[in-house]
Amino acid sequence: MRSFYLACGVAGSLLLAAAPVFAQTTSPAPARATSLKDGVYRKGGLTMRLQAGQTSRLSAPVTMANGLTIRPDGIMVSKDGTRQILEEGKAVNMQGQIVGFADDMMSAPAIEQRARQVAGVTETRVAMPDAGPVPARLALELLRTERRLALLQQLADKLAQRAGTATGQTAATAALDAQIRDLDAQLKR
Repeated sequence: MRSFYLACGVAGSLLLAAAPVFAQTTSPAPARATSLKDGVYRKGGLTMRLQAGQTSRLSAPVTMANGLTIRPDGIMVSKDGTRQILEEGKAVNMQGQIVGFADDMMSAPAIEQRARQVAGVTETRVAMPDAGPVPARLALELLRTERRLALLQQLADKLAQRAGTATGQTAATAALDAQIRDLDAQLKR
Protein backbone atom coordinates (compact mmCIF):
# COMPACT_ATOMS: atom_id res chain seq x y z
CA MET A 1 0.00 0.00 0.00
CA ARG A 2 2.97 2.30 0.68
CA SER A 3 4.04 1.82 -2.91
CA PHE A 4 0.61 3.00 -4.05
CA TYR A 5 0.88 6.22 -2.04
CA LEU A 6 4.47 6.69 -3.18
CA ALA A 7 3.42 6.33 -6.82
CA CYS A 8 0.61 8.84 -6.30
CA GLY A 9 3.05 11.28 -4.71
CA VAL A 10 5.55 10.90 -7.54
CA ALA A 11 2.85 11.41 -10.17
CA GLY A 12 1.56 14.49 -8.38
CA SER A 13 5.04 15.93 -7.99
CA LEU A 14 5.80 15.40 -11.66
CA LEU A 15 2.56 17.08 -12.70
CA LEU A 16 3.17 20.06 -10.43
CA ALA A 17 6.72 20.42 -11.67
CA ALA A 18 5.55 20.49 -15.29
CA ALA A 19 3.79 23.85 -15.08
CA PRO A 20 3.97 26.88 -12.78
CA VAL A 21 1.21 27.52 -10.31
CA PHE A 22 -0.67 30.77 -10.82
CA ALA A 23 -3.41 30.68 -8.23
CA GLN A 24 -4.36 28.65 -5.24
CA THR A 25 -7.75 28.77 -3.62
CA THR A 26 -9.10 26.90 -0.66
CA SER A 27 -12.77 26.10 -0.31
CA PRO A 28 -14.63 23.59 1.82
CA ALA A 29 -16.40 20.75 0.01
CA PRO A 30 -20.18 20.65 0.28
CA ALA A 31 -21.61 18.53 3.10
CA ARG A 32 -23.28 15.30 2.08
CA ALA A 33 -26.07 13.48 3.89
CA THR A 34 -24.87 9.86 3.73
CA SER A 35 -22.01 9.25 6.14
CA LEU A 36 -21.98 5.44 6.17
CA LYS A 37 -21.76 2.85 3.42
CA ASP A 38 -24.58 0.37 2.89
CA GLY A 39 -24.23 -2.96 4.65
CA VAL A 40 -25.00 -4.88 7.85
CA TYR A 41 -23.35 -4.49 11.25
CA ARG A 42 -23.59 -5.88 14.76
CA LYS A 43 -23.98 -3.56 17.77
CA GLY A 44 -25.34 -4.19 21.24
CA GLY A 45 -26.18 -7.78 20.35
CA LEU A 46 -28.45 -6.62 17.52
CA THR A 47 -27.94 -7.04 13.79
CA MET A 48 -28.53 -3.71 12.06
CA ARG A 49 -28.93 -2.78 8.39
CA LEU A 50 -27.48 0.37 6.82
CA GLN A 51 -29.20 1.49 3.64
CA ALA A 52 -29.00 4.94 2.04
CA GLY A 53 -27.72 6.42 5.30
CA GLN A 54 -30.64 4.99 7.32
CA THR A 55 -30.18 2.43 10.10
CA SER A 56 -32.80 -0.18 10.94
CA ARG A 57 -32.87 -3.52 12.69
CA LEU A 58 -32.36 -6.39 10.24
CA SER A 59 -35.69 -8.19 9.89
CA ALA A 60 -34.99 -10.57 6.99
CA PRO A 61 -31.86 -12.25 5.62
CA VAL A 62 -29.71 -10.13 3.29
CA THR A 63 -27.54 -11.62 0.54
CA MET A 64 -24.41 -9.74 -0.47
CA ALA A 65 -22.71 -9.61 -3.90
CA ASN A 66 -20.40 -12.56 -3.13
CA GLY A 67 -23.33 -14.77 -2.04
CA LEU A 68 -22.81 -14.33 1.72
CA THR A 69 -26.17 -14.25 3.53
CA ILE A 70 -26.57 -12.50 6.89
CA ARG A 71 -29.54 -13.53 9.00
CA PRO A 72 -31.29 -11.29 11.57
CA ASP A 73 -29.71 -13.32 14.41
CA GLY A 74 -26.23 -12.30 13.15
CA ILE A 75 -25.30 -15.67 11.65
CA MET A 76 -23.54 -15.41 8.28
CA VAL A 77 -23.90 -18.26 5.80
CA SER A 78 -21.46 -18.38 2.89
CA LYS A 79 -22.25 -19.89 -0.53
CA ASP A 80 -20.54 -23.13 0.48
CA GLY A 81 -22.71 -23.40 3.64
CA THR A 82 -20.04 -22.32 6.14
CA ARG A 83 -21.60 -20.52 9.10
CA GLN A 84 -20.14 -17.99 11.49
CA ILE A 85 -21.50 -15.23 13.69
CA LEU A 86 -20.93 -11.57 12.88
CA GLU A 87 -18.86 -10.26 15.78
CA GLU A 88 -19.77 -7.21 17.82
CA GLY A 89 -18.39 -4.05 16.19
CA LYS A 90 -17.90 -5.76 12.83
CA ALA A 91 -19.78 -5.07 9.62
CA VAL A 92 -20.33 -6.67 6.24
CA ASN A 93 -20.23 -4.35 3.25
CA MET A 94 -22.39 -4.92 0.16
CA GLN A 95 -19.56 -6.83 -1.52
CA GLY A 96 -19.72 -9.37 1.34
CA GLN A 97 -16.43 -8.44 2.99
CA ILE A 98 -16.25 -8.49 6.78
CA VAL A 99 -14.79 -5.17 7.95
CA GLY A 100 -14.44 -3.09 11.09
CA PHE A 101 -17.59 -0.98 11.50
CA ALA A 102 -15.94 2.14 12.92
CA ASP A 103 -13.08 2.22 10.42
CA ASP A 104 -14.29 0.73 7.16
CA MET A 105 -17.96 1.61 6.82
CA MET A 106 -17.52 5.38 6.55
CA SER A 107 -18.29 6.77 3.11
CA ALA A 108 -15.69 8.82 1.22
CA PRO A 109 -17.53 12.12 1.90
CA ALA A 110 -17.68 11.28 5.63
CA ILE A 111 -13.94 10.55 5.66
CA GLU A 112 -13.26 13.89 3.94
CA GLN A 113 -15.49 15.72 6.41
CA ARG A 114 -13.80 14.01 9.37
CA ALA A 115 -10.37 14.96 7.99
CA ARG A 116 -11.49 18.60 7.76
CA GLN A 117 -12.75 18.51 11.35
CA VAL A 118 -9.67 16.85 12.81
CA ALA A 119 -6.84 18.29 10.75
CA GLY A 120 -8.39 21.31 9.12
CA VAL A 121 -7.80 19.71 5.72
CA THR A 122 -9.61 21.49 2.91
CA GLU A 123 -9.76 21.02 -0.81
CA THR A 124 -7.15 22.99 -2.73
CA ARG A 125 -7.66 23.83 -6.36
CA VAL A 126 -4.67 24.81 -8.42
CA ALA A 127 -5.18 26.65 -11.70
CA MET A 128 -2.59 25.62 -14.24
CA PRO A 129 -2.05 27.36 -17.55
CA ASP A 130 -1.79 25.55 -20.83
CA ALA A 131 2.00 25.38 -20.89
CA GLY A 132 2.22 23.57 -24.21
CA PRO A 133 3.50 20.06 -24.75
CA VAL A 134 5.09 18.12 -21.92
CA PRO A 135 8.76 17.21 -22.51
CA ALA A 136 9.16 13.69 -23.93
CA ARG A 137 11.20 12.46 -20.94
CA LEU A 138 8.55 13.64 -18.51
CA ALA A 139 5.75 12.17 -20.64
CA LEU A 140 7.48 8.76 -20.62
CA GLU A 141 7.95 8.91 -16.85
CA LEU A 142 4.29 9.86 -16.38
CA LEU A 143 3.17 6.92 -18.55
CA ARG A 144 5.42 4.55 -16.61
CA THR A 145 4.07 5.88 -13.32
CA GLU A 146 0.50 5.59 -14.58
CA ARG A 147 1.06 1.93 -15.55
CA ARG A 148 2.64 1.18 -12.16
CA LEU A 149 -0.24 2.90 -10.41
CA ALA A 150 -2.74 0.75 -12.33
CA LEU A 151 -0.80 -2.39 -11.38
CA LEU A 152 -0.68 -1.30 -7.75
CA GLN A 153 -4.44 -0.73 -7.79
CA GLN A 154 -4.99 -4.21 -9.25
CA LEU A 155 -2.67 -5.66 -6.62
CA ALA A 156 -4.51 -3.85 -3.83
CA ASP A 157 -7.85 -5.17 -5.16
CA LYS A 158 -6.55 -8.74 -5.34
CA LEU A 159 -5.07 -8.51 -1.84
CA ALA A 160 -8.40 -7.21 -0.52
CA GLN A 161 -10.20 -10.12 -2.20
CA ARG A 162 -7.69 -12.56 -0.74
CA ALA A 163 -8.05 -11.06 2.72
CA GLY A 164 -11.83 -11.32 2.36
CA THR A 165 -11.55 -15.06 1.80
CA ALA A 166 -9.79 -15.29 5.19
CA THR A 167 -7.49 -18.24 5.61
CA GLY A 168 -7.65 -21.52 3.79
CA GLN A 169 -6.69 -22.79 0.38
CA THR A 170 -9.33 -23.32 -2.28
CA ALA A 171 -9.28 -23.18 -6.05
CA ALA A 172 -10.48 -19.54 -5.90
CA THR A 173 -7.77 -18.50 -3.42
CA ALA A 174 -5.10 -20.35 -5.40
CA ALA A 175 -6.11 -18.40 -8.52
CA LEU A 176 -6.02 -15.13 -6.55
CA ASP A 177 -2.59 -16.00 -5.17
CA ALA A 178 -1.32 -16.64 -8.70
CA GLN A 179 -2.69 -13.29 -9.90
CA ILE A 180 -1.08 -11.54 -6.92
CA ARG A 181 2.29 -13.13 -7.67
CA ASP A 182 1.96 -12.12 -11.35
CA LEU A 183 1.18 -8.49 -10.48
CA ASP A 184 4.05 -8.41 -7.99
CA ALA A 185 6.43 -9.72 -10.67
CA GLN A 186 5.25 -7.03 -13.11
CA LEU A 187 5.86 -4.33 -10.49
CA LYS A 188 9.43 -5.54 -9.91
CA ARG A 189 10.38 -5.02 -13.56
